[in-house]
Amino acid sequence: MREDGSRDDDGDVYDAVCARTGAPATTMRELASCEIASYARTAHKARDVRAMVPMDEDAQIVCVGKNYLEHIGEVDSSMPGISRVATPEKPIIFPKSRACAIADGEEIDAHGREDVDYEGELACVLGAFDAREIRDVDDENDVCERCVFGWTVANDVTARKLQKEHQQWFLGKSSDTFCPMSPWVVGADELPWSALTGRLETRVNGELRQAANVRDMIFSVATLIKTVSRYQTLRAGDVILCGTPSGVGAGQKPEPKFLKSGDEVAISIDSVGRLTNRVR
Repeated sequence: MREDGSRDDDGDVYDAVCARTGAPATTMRELASCEIASYARTAHKARDVRAMVPMDEDAQIVCVGKNYLEHIGEVDSSMPGISRVATPEKPIIFPKSRACAIADGEEIDAHGREDVDYEGELACVLGAFDAREIRDVDDENDVCERCVFGWTVANDVTARKLQKEHQQWFLGKSSDTFCPMSPWVVGADELPWSALTGRLETRVNGELRQAANVRDMIFSVATLIKTVSRYQTLRAGDVILCGTPSGVGAGQKPEPKFLKSGDEVAISIDSVGRLTNRVR
């Protein structure tokens, strides 16, 4: 990966050797639950490696709604009991289907709809080096050090009208191809949460739509992990999408700008990476 987050096809790729097993990790969960002892001597050329989403088939995607102050009220939500203007007192948690995840460069299928929107987000890949499961975290002080494997870039694609029609967010956010995710993960050991101050930008056909600092989130990554793990066991290799800032298509003025066939959505986060997908 180049410094700008794009793929370097002339670069080399090495298998990571797990300290516990002494062998190369073969799954994302195995990689995220072991300390990397070294890298295999044999290199693969990046051009010969298929870059996939950094998740196993049985991993889960946990998402957070309304986690940037300026995004609150930008999209009218008809979810019962949720004010569209009030700042949430607790994180709004919802699932996104693992089956809808696609990698950088793959196409977003709009399913013939005219209400498909983008949401650029920081994604947290969970890790657990002392155990493969994360449950009932009670102290936020060192949660990121103990429970985060690394960071990547994601797009929480959403069909807005579908989201409202069903009074739940699942269908509108989990249609096939609705979770593009960069295959490149920057390790939390290299970039700890305390040093992650990157600017998040989303551009559609080159036009800047979203711009914010990931530190502007209402609820920190540690709070999100603590909230979810209190009730649901998380595992190494699961992914948390940390919320999107203002500037989504539904909030554009004087009228919404939803995605159309042929549009290119490019999301970047300083020091983390870049994600680019076209719409069909």
